[in-house]
Amino acid sequence: MIQRIQSLYLFASFVLIAVMFFLPLAELVDVSGNTFTFLYRGIPAATEGQPAIFNALPVAILLSIIALISLVSIFLYKKRALQIRLSIFNMICMLGAMGLVYYSINSQVNDLNAIADYSLINAFPLIALVLTYLAMRSIGKDENLIRSMDRIR
Repeated sequence: MIQRIQSLYLFASFVLIAVMFFLPLAELVDVSGNTFTFLYRGIPAATEGQPAIFNALPVAILLSIIALISLVSIFLYKKRALQIRLSIFNMICMLGAMGLVYYSINSQVNDLNAIADYSLINAFPLIALVLTYLAMRSIGKDENLIRSMDRIR
């Protein structure tokens, strides 16, 4: 299961998306010099007990779905057609996540009148998308190999 190359690709995709939960996606600096850290869940309050400055719940939900699908896909190695469909759906979600993160950060740049300093972490969904595509190709090769074996019998 894990020794298959597509499982390694899917696991690497999962790890990249999971890292996004722990590192900041961007830093916003407003005109007065205040720095706001944009995390996967939005911009938290500066002090405890205050409401968050911006909640990015759709970003958090979408990243959770992507991570979950990548992880579940690894264990569906006996159902290759379902694995391919889930990979295609996951790739669409990754494109959506990139757009949603960009939109969320830019909306806060406009609201706070700030300058955004994007993190390298924002490229992780793109890298995960490429890894998922490579996994999908490998799953397709396995499926073709199994079908060719069935024809020989």
